[in-house]
Amino acid sequence: MQLTTEKQIEFEFESLPSDLGKVTGESASGDFARPKKRTVNQQVVLSERDLEVIQFILEMKFASFDNLHLRFFANAISARNEGGFHYAKKRLLRLERAKFIKATYSFSHSAKYYIATYKSYYALKQIKPDWSAVKPRKGFDQRTFEHDLDVCSARLLIEEKGLGSSWCSEKKLKSSPEFTSGLSSLYIPDAIYVDHGQRKVAFEIEIATKAKSRYVDKIKRYVNLMRLVDPTKRIFERCHYVCQKDSVAIFLRSQTKIYGELFVVQTYQEFFSQHDLTKKIVGG
Repeated sequence: MQLTTEKQIEFEFESLPSDLGKVTGESASGDFARPKKRTVNQQVVLSERDLEVIQFILEMKFASFDNLHLRFFANAISARNEGGFHYAKKRLLRLERAKFIKATYSFSHSAKYYIATYKSYYALKQIKPDWSAVKPRKGFDQRTFEHDLDVCSARLLIEEKGLGSSWCSEKKLKSSPEFTSGLSSLYIPDAIYVDHGQRKVAFEIEIATKAKSRYVDKIKRYVNLMRLVDPTKRIFERCHYVCQKDSVAIFLRSQTKIYGELFVVQTYQEFFSQHDLTKKIVGG
């Protein structure tokens, strides 16, 4: 499919995997059912920004309007000279009507959240095969909703402040053999990003208080990975914890201080309210 930036496009599904129905668990008439091989002619233009929006939602599981506006549209001006906020609303609505994204709601929040569809997943795979798109989810897990929302906010802060780049989400990590073969799903971090020193940093948001033994076990596993003799086999080289509860931060600091700069532990107050996080995160 040819990508254009100024005119209507035609999107034709290629042959889809035979096990798609098993993956989605939906009937043939569901929103996430296997699309039939057909041409879908939509009055929408898939720009480079649209593809980045789709990729972001796929990786982060879901995203709010505010997340997407801040990340992709804050400084954008449309062809009709519309500012970022109004342009974002119109653009996301067009993507929603074209069924590239779907709006949904949380039980605990009144805001609208967007999830990606299989239509957007296959479009991204065809147009940007080197982006390694991850499969969409039917919705979000209410049990981890607050945690996932805070991870998304943390990513936006880190990228906006220029503190890290090349964000690789937990969802993407779990689809990569490099990580699934080296760590069980229980120990895969919430993300890995690259800091100013070009070091790979494991990122962890801690909301719920876990048993101390679980923290200790994970720290030991992370230290073993970060101290591998062959640097090319180190999945990450540092670990950055952000803790909602001060008591958890205090305990993690007591357990990691002997490892020096391998660990950075911050509270929510320190991380989300600071304007300059560079020194704490990258050791500058």
